[in-house]
Amino acid sequence: MSGVYTVERDYYAGLADDQLFEAIFTAEDRLPREAVEELAFRDSLAPYLGQMVMDKQSWLADLPDWWAVVHATYALGLRGGEETVLPLVAALRWADAFDCDWVTELLPSIFGRVGASAIPWLTAVARDQAAGWSARDLALRSLASIGLKHPESSEHVFKIIGERFMDEGEDRLVRQMAGQVLLDFRHQGYRMALLKFSREDWAFKDMDYLYPACLDPEEVEVAYKQNQPELWHYQEDWMRFYEPGEIQRRLKRWTRERLSGAGQNRQIKPPTGGGRVLPLWRTGKGPVEPVDDGSGEGGE
Repeated sequence: MSGVYTVERDYYAGLADDQLFEAIFTAEDRLPREAVEELAFRDSLAPYLGQMVMDKQSWLADLPDWWAVVHATYALGLRGGEETVLPLVAALRWADAFDCDWVTELLPSIFGRVGASAIPWLTAVARDQAAGWSARDLALRSLASIGLKHPESSEHVFKIIGERFMDEGEDRLVRQMAGQVLLDFRHQGYRMALLKFSREDWAFKDMDYLYPACLDPEEVEVAYKQNQPELWHYQEDWMRFYEPGEIQRRLKRWTRERLSGAGQNRQIKPPTGGGRVLPLWRTGKGPVEPVDDGSGEGGE
């Protein structure tokens, strides 16, 4: 948390738990950074944030409540620590299943902050053939971000990523995604394997124009010659979401889309979902283990 004193920081620090928690349900995407920082580091609220992101219904809520799960995910990422790992892995599953780009685009960087305690869970997702390719891609990129931000874990996580890439029994799309991560980092240990794989990919494309070739052999060669890793996607600042300029840009965007009748895409505006998600104090309930309703995650 920033040590700079502001009136806003003092205000949110003075709110009771239920008042602070209520704010994430009512402020939509205009919640101030000071509120999220207070939320993230208030120990008494951590279990409620975790429960929220683990609950499927949080990801299906109507506006304005839908934004609460985005704020909760960002706050957990800012908080970090081992206790946030399981909720954030659940967030990975649900955000992927329901196409919540506000979360999926930033999860690799968030896991990079969380660190090595997330490696076993992310490894399990990366190896889970039932998880769906996009969830596995998120897990692979999250592992890479951990390796970037925690160099002592780098060898371990890139071995895991390399295993997915080198496994000829693995889904080829997953191998492409693992290969792209290795290429982003210009990993020297896989240079020749990436060249070989990319040539195979383009040979498949020559035989079938619908084949989704991912790695261009010429681009792979140029990338390694230039040796300039492309790491921006692994170290993004998700808290930039709360900068006044970003809030203003979103406000203008929503206004334009309302006036034009656009903005119905799920990636831009959240879909209508399964009713209002109430703050836990409204229903008199404390943190509980989530119960699977048996309806599945959807979308995968």
